[in-house]
Amino acid sequence: MSGLREITEVMLSQPGPHAPPSVVAAWYERKAALLDQLAEDGGPEAEWAKAQARVAREHARVLWRPAA
Repeated sequence: MSGLREITEVMLSQPGPHAPPSVVAAWYERKAALLDQLAEDGGPEAEWAKAQARVAREHARVLWRPAA
């Protein structure tokens, strides 16, 4: 799948405000994987993509954590 198509697919599949936390967490993990792939391709945005992947993974981790 082309990079632009994959980016579009991930962004269009963003869960809505009433989606369960597990669905949102899975979406953030998918977004992080895409950002990692973009970072691996190098270029001027590679460091930005790495940082955004870390943020997305942290969001997913928080969402996967069971409520106290």
